[in-house]
Amino acid sequence: MGGRLILWSACALTLLVVALSGCGGGSSSTTEAAETESQEYPWIKGPTREFLEPGGDNVVQTFGEEGTKAEREQASEVIAAWMRARAIQDWKKDCSYFGQGYNTSITDDAHGVTHGRVKNCPQALAYFKHEASGDYVNNLDGPIDSLRVGIFKSQLKQGWAQYHGNDGKDWIIPLEKEDGRWMVGIASPIERNK
Repeated sequence: MGGRLILWSACALTLLVVALSGCGGGSSSTTEAAETESQEYPWIKGPTREFLEPGGDNVVQTFGEEGTKAEREQASEVIAAWMRARAIQDWKKDCSYFGQGYNTSITDDAHGVTHGRVKNCPQALAYFKHEASGDYVNNLDGPIDSLRVGIFKSQLKQGWAQYHGNDGKDWIIPLEKEDGRWMVGIASPIERNK
């Protein structure tokens, strides 16, 4: 009888050790799998995850794929220079950072509503003022945090910059790719948290 008690105690102790070793603080594949399953958009990797809004509109955050470090740096330089020009209302310089598509669009819009008086982008920005360029505030104090770039043929020249503004808000800026460089595709950044 004593042998059975020892055998039973040894089995119970082994089961207890096995059960306890699966609990607690390490990362197990079961824990990681559960987190991935509960995580919204598990296929999205990189800095764009910082901008995901649970249950919200995540079109920009899930657009294409994350750009390369070099693309993000180039886009950051253009956006920073554009934001400085916009803040001081230097319309000529401001327009120099726009992609051709946006430059043409804003010029055509102003040309139409002024019955031909506005003939170029700087005149269009001067005419529309804050209605196009927003509040003129430069809320970018470093490089952008994420650059989403198109992956399909119809999207290859489209991109979206995302950044956390120095005003505590998240912002996005549409971009156009021309001659291998990212250019701004709007006159004012778009607040993400509205």
